[in-house]
Amino acid sequence: MENISKMEMASALFNQIYIKTEKKCFGLMTKVTYTPTNSPVVGICLDYSPTEGEKVKAILEATQSELLAVLKKEGRPEASANGNFRLNLCYSQDREFAALHLQQFSGFEYHTIGEIRFAAGDEAKKLLSAFVK
Repeated sequence: MENISKMEMASALFNQIYIKTEKKCFGLMTKVTYTPTNSPVVGICLDYSPTEGEKVKAILEATQSELLAVLKKEGRPEASANGNFRLNLCYSQDREFAALHLQQFSGFEYHTIGEIRFAAGDEAKKLLSAFVK
């Protein structure tokens, strides 16, 4: 699990009205909670090869109505030890909330591709099914 407060999307995540943050251990740790279900939020970073990264990009760019069809077409992207694409993923442990931030490596650093995608309810569960076991 990643330290959410050190992720590039941390400020955007913390500014959501349904996200609550608490400092613990003398301010060294940040506890993040999805308030509608009072579920803790965890973060992970997944790396993908160029081919698998394009699958991730297609999934994230799909509208809510297209999501099932795209998931069926693309399948579950296979993460690798390191890769050209990096997905920063924060989700509530009950899977009712997800925040996804895709980046691509170029010029010796990762650059954001598109917008951070926030999802809740069924949309979050569908998105998470492609990335979290």
